[in-house]
Amino acid sequence: MLGDTIVAQASARGGSERAVVRLSGPGARAAAALVFAPELPAVRAQVEGHVRVRGRRVEALALVMVGPRSFTGEDVVELHVPGSALLVQNLLDELLRDGSARGVRLALPGEFTARAVQNGRLDGAAAEGLLLLLHATDAVAAARGLSWLAGGSAAAVQAMRARLQDTLALLEVGLDFDDNDTGAVPASAWTEPLRALTTDLDALLATLPVATPGGEVLLLGRANVGKSSLANALAGRPVVLVDAGAGTTRDLVRIALPSGAVLWDAPGDLEAPVDVDAAALQLRDRLAGGAAGCLWVLDATAPVLPATLAATQLPLLAVVWTKCDDAAEAPPNLPPAMAPTVAARLAAVPQFATSAHTGRGVDALRAWLQDTARSGAVDAGAPLRTALQAARAAVARGLAAAAAGPELVAVELQAALQALEGIAGRHSPEHLLDRIYGRFCLGK
Repeated sequence: MLGDTIVAQASARGGSERAVVRLSGPGARAAAALVFAPELPAVRAQVEGHVRVRGRRVEALALVMVGPRSFTGEDVVELHVPGSALLVQNLLDELLRDGSARGVRLALPGEFTARAVQNGRLDGAAAEGLLLLLHATDAVAAARGLSWLAGGSAAAVQAMRARLQDTLALLEVGLDFDDNDTGAVPASAWTEPLRALTTDLDALLATLPVATPGGEVLLLGRANVGKSSLANALAGRPVVLVDAGAGTTRDLVRIALPSGAVLWDAPGDLEAPVDVDAAALQLRDRLAGGAAGCLWVLDATAPVLPATLAATQLPLLAVVWTKCDDAAEAPPNLPPAMAPTVAARLAAVPQFATSAHTGRGVDALRAWLQDTARSGAVDAGAPLRTALQAARAAVARGLAAAAAGPELVAVELQAALQALEGIAGRHSPEHLLDRIYGRFCLGK
């Protein structure tokens, strides 16, 4: 498929002042000529003209970028037109209809970026940086994405690899000598650099989100606060067993919502769980790490926050108050004895007052989940995070094995080097496309 001429809307969907339709591939200029006039030159240029859509002329601007000096490394044409969603769709329809004989097709999600990697314009780390930038929610996150995209963070990874190689070389020299021999390398010569490296790996990991606010969401709360009733109300059908007795839910139940979000209903915290309940809670905590975040579900008639809820390391996305049809004040004030750090977490996220009985707040929560948590495949920075975490774990294992001798440490440092190689290493186009489809939006 790579090598065809592809087209897609490259600007945000919906109405706007301007919209961008991007073409990339060997036939980009010829395909653009099907709808744009005047003729586009075979050099880098900005051309004012018009597009013809359904027999009508609309003023437009064309940007011509000749490969390899373009984002994708191929010939690229961007058509800048008024931001009418209907106009853009009609323009795409005509390009695909009239260009199909010339091999023009709609781009797959992430395919422009995949071509940039294939043609040496980006590496894997920069591609993830672009995804981080696209999904940044504040200036700090945008700056971190730019650092990966521009190569600054990737350069830091390369420097870490060089330090690992130097340390491994010291270890291998020491393997040839006994402790009392001239030329023996003291353990401090490699343990101190490894400790410093773990600190630097932690700092680099901090530039990546723990998980993007999207994907599968876990419902957490005390037993019998109404999590299962809430899940049924959001799903619009009875998908989870509901009972007045505490501890009815003992398994993790996956619930796909009509909005595209996915919820996990989980066992609730109990004051004194019996063996089977304790096992269910242990299973919940072991499997919860696969979720992208959690909703704290609190009973508006009895606003108590369990200690285990406050201790979870999952990103908190929102607080949901249930049974608000029975509460005098909804949502109620937070428990006064709450720790300041927990109170700060709660104050930083949205709060929803709901009632599964009356339907209050359910539509608003469902709409919020659609916007916030529907993109389960989007996990910006995931390959970078996985590689850095693997390297960090290998270095930590190496330090822990220091007393057993340098041979075991050397094995762990080789594993750390291999993990970091995956960040800057080249990927085949097919591998990259498999990795980024569904995480990049169409047109990127």
